[in-house]
Amino acid sequence: MRQNSNQSLQSILTRRLTLTVGIFWLAGSVLAAFSMYHEMQEAFDNSLVTTAYRYAPLIDDYLDGHLGGSADEILPSPAKGEIRTEDHGDGDGDEDIGEDYLMYHVRDGDGRLLLRSYNAQEHPFSAPLVEGFYNEEDLRIYTAMLYGGEQVIQVAEPLEHRREALFESVMAQFLPIALLIPAVIIGVIFALKRGLNPVRRVRDAIEERGDGNLEPIEQGEAPEEISTIITAVNRLMEKLGAALSAERIFTAHSAHELRTPIAAALAQTQRLVEELPEGHESRKRAIQCEEALKRLSRLAEKLLQLARAESSGGFSPTGHNQPLGPTLQLVIEDLKRAGLGLGGEADGVEEGADIRFDADNLATLSANIDLDAFAICMRNLIENALKYGSDDSPVEIAVLEGHIVQVSNGGAPVSPEDLGQLTTRFKRSSNKADGSGLGLAIVEAIAANTKSELKLYSPRPGHSDGFMAELCLHQS
Repeated sequence: MRQNSNQSLQSILTRRLTLTVGIFWLAGSVLAAFSMYHEMQEAFDNSLVTTAYRYAPLIDDYLDGHLGGSADEILPSPAKGEIRTEDHGDGDGDEDIGEDYLMYHVRDGDGRLLLRSYNAQEHPFSAPLVEGFYNEEDLRIYTAMLYGGEQVIQVAEPLEHRREALFESVMAQFLPIALLIPAVIIGVIFALKRGLNPVRRVRDAIEERGDGNLEPIEQGEAPEEISTIITAVNRLMEKLGAALSAERIFTAHSAHELRTPIAAALAQTQRLVEELPEGHESRKRAIQCEEALKRLSRLAEKLLQLARAESSGGFSPTGHNQPLGPTLQLVIEDLKRAGLGLGGEADGVEEGADIRFDADNLATLSANIDLDAFAICMRNLIENALKYGSDDSPVEIAVLEGHIVQVSNGGAPVSPEDLGQLTTRFKRSSNKADGSGLGLAIVEAIAANTKSELKLYSPRPGHSDGFMAELCLHQS
């Protein structure tokens, strides 16, 4: 029986490969983001240093032309005037250079504010007048000491700008990954599905094997790992086939060899019964011996049927459907001649004390099964119903859809525990009748060999009692 798809090898490998790839991909992205963070911090700090020293000569010229500067001196930003204009664009789409995030203060050696950028705060930064970097609450500041400390330039950048730039960079890196993960999952599923095709073929080939089909599985172009499994399974089936063959040969030969001595002993016992006068003390024991020999004869016959059912294919010689109605009618008539189902015919329905069936419906019955195998099936099903059914309820035979035969009988229902074991050899639902317990096992074996199906119901459908066997025959 196939397990749930959630436990299939493909689903397990898909989950594990996707999880493994995702974890390593995420770990690599985190490491890349961490490295990017430090590189960007270094680039931002380098920008602050470069800005400070590149602005120094420009600021000197500006201060010389404005009498040394004061706290009210604000240097206009090119981004707010001269450069960002709609009239000075060259048409290449890059006229808008964006917001100027850098701000700066120019101070003298005593800390007096001489000049500030348009976007800088009015009061001096709190950073000490010492060469190097300093972090305020939301600013990153670089202090450059010029001319031996006579002039100080402090360039600042909002930390929010750095965080925003870092976030956008990381998102630009993770967004393609987020979009690629579903594509990776689909690719993994597709690759595994194709890669596991040899495993599926081997699985299907093994499922097709059974008691009636132990042929070796073809190797084909299977990978080395699958090839070793196929070799092991073939060896196992070879051993199993040898064991089953030995068992069948022994059963068939034993039953066949027993038939002649049993028949001879039965004939001698019957003759002895006839020769002994009524009331003789040995006559009763002779009659008991006769009944025991009859049971032994029936058991030998059932064993022969079982050996044949398990060893032969059971399909129609032509490989196609063939009419089965006449065969079923012959089986029923043979049982009647044996003393079962004696009765007349009325309104097109043959009805006897033990067997009832619709003769007109038999003409539609056909299937891909050997006539002898079908006859063995029906004889065992009908005999089983006659033996274990209620004495006052007839056995009913029905043909449905041209390939389904139902045999039902009355009587006490079979428990669910016993119902599931009735096709086991020598298993009987009760000790009411003197049966061998092989009838349903024989039918099950023939059904398996002919791709048919035997279904058992108790109580029978539509009733509160009884038993029904339904044989669904294979159609070609």
